[in-house]
Amino acid sequence: WETQQVLVTEESFDAQYYVAHNKYYEQVLVPKRSEFKGKMIEVEIFEAGKHFLKGRPLDGSEVFTPSIAEPLQKGEVSGLTQEQLSLQQNGSVPSSGVLTASWSPWSLDREGLKLLSISLAVVAILVVFMWEKLH
Repeated sequence: WETQQVLVTEESFDAQYYVAHNKYYEQVLVPKRSEFKGKMIEVEIFEAGKHFLKGRPLDGSEVFTPSIAEPLQKGEVSGLTQEQLSLQQNGSVPSSGVLTASWSPWSLDREGLKLLSISLAVVAILVVFMWEKLH
């Protein structure tokens, strides 16, 4: 038997267990208890299969959140400026309907992506046309 610290990340496909990962990113199946989701727990490995391990929580082991910062409360959004947060709380959302931290040429909305796609298609057609004319 071996004890390991694991991070519980998701529900198993058969919905009977939670899936956790140890420091080697091996899958460890643990009992499905709501207080485990998103937490680190210490388990005793009692079974091993080809693609998984099974672990049972150690009695008296602490369940904790592996984070430097406090977890966000339900409904709380990270990365918003105070101005954006107050707009959201007042119900005033920009016309795009999206709150963004700042504009970047690498972050495009749906319309920007559509325009970029059309532009690239036109450029590709022009390149093919020019290639045909030159050869």
